[in-house]
Amino acid sequence: MSMRNILIGFGAGMAAALLFAGLVSGTALAFPLFILSPLPIAIAALGFGTLSGAAAAAVASALIGFAIGHLAGGLYFILFAAPVAWAAHLVGLSRPDDTAPGGRQWFPLDVVLMRVSLAVAAAVVVTGFLLGYDPEALITQTLAVLKSWLAQSEGMTPTDAEMEPLVRFNIGLMPFTSASLTLGILVLATWLGARIAKMSGLLTREWTPLWTVVLPQPAALFFGLAFVVSLLPGVPGQIAGAVAGAMGFAFALTGFGLLHAVLLGKAARPLLLFLVYAVSFIFLLPLGIMAVVGLADTALQFRARRFAARPGIS
Repeated sequence: MSMRNILIGFGAGMAAALLFAGLVSGTALAFPLFILSPLPIAIAALGFGTLSGAAAAAVASALIGFAIGHLAGGLYFILFAAPVAWAAHLVGLSRPDDTAPGGRQWFPLDVVLMRVSLAVAAAVVVTGFLLGYDPEALITQTLAVLKSWLAQSEGMTPTDAEMEPLVRFNIGLMPFTSASLTLGILVLATWLGARIAKMSGLLTREWTPLWTVVLPQPAALFFGLAFVVSLLPGVPGQIAGAVAGAMGFAFALTGFGLLHAVLLGKAARPLLLFLVYAVSFIFLLPLGIMAVVGLADTALQFRARRFAARPGIS
């Protein structure tokens, strides 16, 4: 059985590497395929066990390293392959429930989300060091590329003084946005992997809707400290920015979860949720609002007090 699961992991790893390789094509589907690349690893880990997920993560990273470059393979392992395999491992952890004969206590999803958020922040920091993240150099390079592109495509020749504030702002936010995007990809892969494993009858854990998850209260203090430190210049601020970005996105997810809970039983619930998610994909402001909502929900335990007794639906 274990050898079969390892072989399944090998196949999942090859699928993940192929999805990631879509980036090289440069087509319109390249980015969506890249986002879905950790999904086969999640399916292997959730459906066939930790060993299968570990094999998938190792094979995917090795193939990417062989086909594209050692650095690409290493970064994929640090940012996506290892974290999604570990997240799936945590989701599958359980122990016998002494209060219910034959029952099991599963590892809390709120702790899973918090641990994965911190792991993503660490991975982004390590990636920054490996790539030699230098904001000033990136600003100079970005300004040169933008000026060349605008001159060729639009016939415009803006000055550095006109473009630098916006470029500097976006480069400065890179630790924050990189961690947020990475966590979003991993959560999507883990959730979709669990859904697919459940539909296939392979998910051993009882299904818990993701929107019911509320981060533990210490997470609010941890995020607050990271956000304050992220305002500092230099490396300390950059490291804290990665932590704040990952934790902030986690709070945004729980903010959306509170919206799910508030709309329970409302006829317009599907339409309203669709509209909110659609707007959030286009604009960043709703994500910030939901992060504040999730932070308040965690700090005040609003959902725990008001909705604990209500049945969850997916």
